[in-house]
This record gives sequence, structure tokens and C-alpha cells, in this order.
Amino acid sequence: MRLKVLAIIADHPRNLAFLKVISKNIKISKLIIYKRENLIPEPPKYIDQELTNLWKLHFKKRKKLEEKYFKSKSNILKKFKKKTIIDSTKNLNSKKIYKIAKDKNFDLCFISGVPIIKKELLSVLPKYTINLHLGLIPYYKGSITGFWPFYFMQPTMMGTTYHIIDQKVDTGEIIHQNRPILKRGDSMHEVSCRALETALKDFPKVLRFLKDRLKKNEKPKLNKSLKNKGKIFKNSDWNPEMLKRIYNKYNDKIVDLYLDKKIKSKTVKLVKI
Repeated sequence: MRLKVLAIIADHPRNLAFLKVISKNIKISKLIIYKRENLIPEPPKYIDQELTNLWKLHFKKRKKLEEKYFKSKSNILKKFKKKTIIDSTKNLNSKKIYKIAKDKNFDLCFISGVPIIKKELLSVLPKYTINLHLGLIPYYKGSITGFWPFYFMQPTMMGTTYHIIDQKVDTGEIIHQNRPILKRGDSMHEVSCRALETALKDFPKVLRFLKDRLKKNEKPKLNKSLKNKGKIFKNSDWNPEMLKRIYNKYNDKIVDLYLDKKIKSKTVKLVKI
């Protein structure tokens, strides 16, 4: 079954690891790369020295672990000589990208790490436009969802979700979810990376599921209740002060606290293919 596939993927190592897995399993007809912020972004000028140090610690840990798990996958971009590069939400939802999506009439689209897709562009993307979301939907929707389970002392709620994009934020049909096994010594970023690593291993079964749906001409299943469940986290919900809880109070050892039964963390039933 030959399919026309669009990939809209960010350029961080974890996102490019997803691109590599996609391209290994199916031919990508068109690639759009979204240039994200640096892995270690500049701290805001308004924060004091203590928060500046925590900011740098937090993002250096992210960079180190993403490169540990996914750096070898980053050279995948060399494979794609013809690709469209964008660097903003405005560019993503521009007439240029709209025209690409409309004219090519893609069968499948895979997304990772990009801004919110607006209604106009969404209307010309295939019905099976799949996002790999770092977070368990509907409990952690929106932005920075690798952070919140640890901030709220729920390390067992860190996972990933393959889901269909619709007009609301993270409310489309959930296709498949994963949760990594927690190990002593795990940091917040380590768990996030292993969650994504686990999701990537399951991509072939997700792809087989989608191909079967398309072959049978099945439409995505609408679950209206997802719109009212969980919280949609915004970038504005996060602030550098929150890093004190992770690093000063708990020394990024929240997983150890859970494994030592010093804190409780709920678990939920995942959606599995």
C-alpha cells in the first residue's frame, strides 16, 4: 500500500529521532522542519542569580540526556535534500505550508514538537494527522508536559501518546500510549527520554494500525469527553521559580522517593493497540 506521507518535525534530537524511525518504516513524500529554540536557551534577564543557575542546570541536563539518547539520530536531515524549513507559528500556518498540504493531498501526516496547527491548515491535512505527544493525554495536555508530572510528584504519570490532531488542543483520538519503567537514580529528563525511546520502538505497530484503518477507509473515532478531561498546560503556566521544587527541594530524585515508597503516585490504564 503506497501512501503519500507528510512529516512536520522539530529539530531537537528527540524529534529527529522520531523522524528517523518514520523514514525507516515508510517513505516520506514531503518534510517540513521546524527550528526550535536552542537546547540551552538564554535565561530571562529578570531572574536572579540563583534562578539563573537552576535554569542552566535544568537545560544542560536536558541537552546532555537528549544527546545521550538521540544524538546519533540527528544526522537524519542529511538524507532529505529537499525540505522546507520554518521557524515560527506564523510560518507553520502560512499560505506556503497550506498550499503544500492542499496540493499534495497526503494520506498520512506525522508531527512532533511543533506549535499549534490552526484551523485553516488543519482543514487540508489528512484525517490521520498523528502527533507524538510527550505526556499522557488527557491528564497532561498542552505544553512542557515532561515537566508537570514531576512538579506534581507523579512520576508514574510520565509517558507518551500517539494521537490524532483535531481542532482543539490534544483532544483527538488516542491511538497508543507508553510509560517507561522507572529505575533508581532516574532524573526527570532521563524518564522523559526513555518514555520517548519506548514510544519510538512501538512506531511500527502504530503504522500498521493506521494503514489498516486507511485500507478499510475508517474514520477517526471522536471522543467528546477528552475535551473536558485533564488540563491544557500553557507555556505561561511555567516559570523558573518552579525549578526550585525539582532541584533545591528534591534534588531531582523524585523517582527515588517513589521507589522508596516515600511518596505516592497514581497510575492509569493506558490506551494500547
